[in-house]
Amino acid sequence: MQTNTNETLNSLPTLLAYPGFLAGYRTIDETVNDHLFSNYLRALIQQDMLTSASIPDQPEESIEAFIRQFTNQPESLASLCSDGISKLPLLLLPTLLDALTKNGDIHRMAFLLAAYGHYLAASCDDTETDQALTESGFPQGDWAKITSPDTLAFLSISAFASARLHNYPHFVAMYKSYRTQIAKYGVVFLLKQMAYNQLALP
Repeated sequence: MQTNTNETLNSLPTLLAYPGFLAGYRTIDETVNDHLFSNYLRALIQQDMLTSASIPDQPEESIEAFIRQFTNQPESLASLCSDGISKLPLLLLPTLLDALTKNGDIHRMAFLLAAYGHYLAASCDDTETDQALTESGFPQGDWAKITSPDTLAFLSISAFASARLHNYPHFVAMYKSYRTQIAKYGVVFLLKQMAYNQLALP
């Protein structure tokens, strides 16, 4: 079980890379040192990923130690973002589908997919700095869905198709709202609206 815990925890910086990059950060330590993002990551770990994986409750200090190990790691977010399509569906979809079938809390995962979709479709980050998109690996037909004016088309790309996310109206409405808010106001605004700015990392 400890191996599963470590694998789950060690994969999570990939999930933080997209909203961090959109916010204007370029390394994982910059992102995690912003308490807005560390609070989001902590909630994603404790309330979503570990719960869905049926991993026993972890001592709070072990979660904090895990988060702190990334506060001094200047790993490039662009590197983490470069192959998300081979990682993110495997990391996120089982947890998301589990929450959907149990009518659980999905807002953190809806936010993440909205950030990922916006990252792929946008030509610049939230600070209006041009971004050179490095991610590849999509079948040719997926790019039309990624860049479609209909943001819901992104949920039908090949990697997500088997999840049939369109069958969950509550998720679809939340995802669409988050895409709209990210496009207009940015990920930092949305995380603040979700109240992840209230508690600083001790």
